[in-house]
Amino acid sequence: MDEFASGTHLILSKRAELTIGKAIIRPSLRQIEGPGGLADIEPRVLQVLLALYDAGGGVLNRDDLLEQCWGGVVVGDDAINRTIAEIRRLIRATEADFAIETIPRVGYRLEAANVGHGPQPAKPISIDRRNLMIGGTAALTLSAGGVAYTLIRSRRTELDDLIDRGRELLASSDPADANRAATLFNSVIQADPDRADAWGWLARALSDESKARDAARRALAVDPKETNARAVLIVQRRDIDEWVEWENSLLRVLEDDPHNTLALEYLAMFYQTVGRCKDNWTYGELSYRLEPFSSDNLHRRALRHWIFGKLAQADKIADQALRLWPRHPYVWNARLLIYAFTDRAPAALALLDDVPNRPPNLTQPSVDSWRAALRAIETRAPADIKRAVDVLTAVAGLAHGLAANAIMVSSYLGELDSAYHAAEGLFESRGRLVQKSQGEGIKDVYSGAAWGRTQFLFIPATANFRADPRFQGLCEATGHVDYWSKRGIWPDPFVRGSLRVIN
Repeated sequence: MDEFASGTHLILSKRAELTIGKAIIRPSLRQIEGPGGLADIEPRVLQVLLALYDAGGGVLNRDDLLEQCWGGVVVGDDAINRTIAEIRRLIRATEADFAIETIPRVGYRLEAANVGHGPQPAKPISIDRRNLMIGGTAALTLSAGGVAYTLIRSRRTELDDLIDRGRELLASSDPADANRAATLFNSVIQADPDRADAWGWLARALSDESKARDAARRALAVDPKETNARAVLIVQRRDIDEWVEWENSLLRVLEDDPHNTLALEYLAMFYQTVGRCKDNWTYGELSYRLEPFSSDNLHRRALRHWIFGKLAQADKIADQALRLWPRHPYVWNARLLIYAFTDRAPAALALLDDVPNRPPNLTQPSVDSWRAALRAIETRAPADIKRAVDVLTAVAGLAHGLAANAIMVSSYLGELDSAYHAAEGLFESRGRLVQKSQGEGIKDVYSGAAWGRTQFLFIPATANFRADPRFQGLCEATGHVDYWSKRGIWPDPFVRGSLRVIN
């Protein structure tokens, strides 16, 4: 993002500090500080916040924001939606006492105790099934004057605005926001049950997979090509015995909707699991550009930069993600991994020891095994390495995530027999380290019984693991070699290790 606010705005670094409610905005430092803490603000996000502040509580429409904050450059609605969503996320993160109100069919305004209010638009018409039925009756009686058409179009626009607001919330990757988005999508469905797009977005917002499938099927009953519904049903598949077809299904979704972030996100993740790191970069960056403040996109982007040796950028992104999403399990884990496997054990240990800011679901076996691992990484003393391997091996059978940690750390320390023992249990369900439980949320990160989600096998930490001759046999057992052979696309050379390309 460039540093200059267009039109009437000053260069950010020249703007004076200002107060909105109880929050302090420091444009020159790009910071917001509220009762709940301090957070950094991206330049474009800050520009939009300042534009709304300068409007004195008046409403700015999308054209106003484009002119003042994008220099009149035409960008998609998603760009404005994501920026407004990020301001709202920062408000929650800092416990600031102001709000950004969406005025349906008009624009946005800043609502704060110490900010005056400009002229307000007329209150939008309330939407419910009864009003829509009344509108239908009006269409019969007032069609000659075109009044009914105006009413119907107005209500349809209002439903569009509700969906836009739900999409803004969903883009934050916050479960609480996803619940709020689901409420908005449901309100649209109540008003118009034949809105396939509302059903599709609802499917994406629901955390209950069974309910999400039902919503997706309702969407497809109305519109068989509805892309969100198709993507939800594809990514929920756990019995993936034909990876090429699964991949092609998501690619077909993107042919119809190149901005479908769910399809982009899962394709990027899939490509990392099969060693196609360059394709992971391509699709992951597309997803990031559409939702730059998503916790998923940020932590995966940090890992991508690390994989490609861009450590300074990886650190910057990981730090930004942790500021935006403190205590988020995946964000925290990405920051820990990058520290640990770039020989910065003290920094990783400091992160581990910062108990108030650790993820709330971090288990004691994970803490204990990471503590032993980081000690071994720091000293490389034989006794410390042996203790780390012993601790990692002892907990590897408890959950898939702990087994993955055992593989990464053992590989990084050169203890390949231990790494492959853990891999037998994780990927082949054999040996003495078969996992007893997946653990909460692990199905979305590590391997399932049918499809090995093996992102961590193609990262710098596991270079020794890939260089071992046993890697070929493991990839044959997991189905990776079959996929590569059918697709005719093998892992990128820099992560191929000992694999033999089979024509």
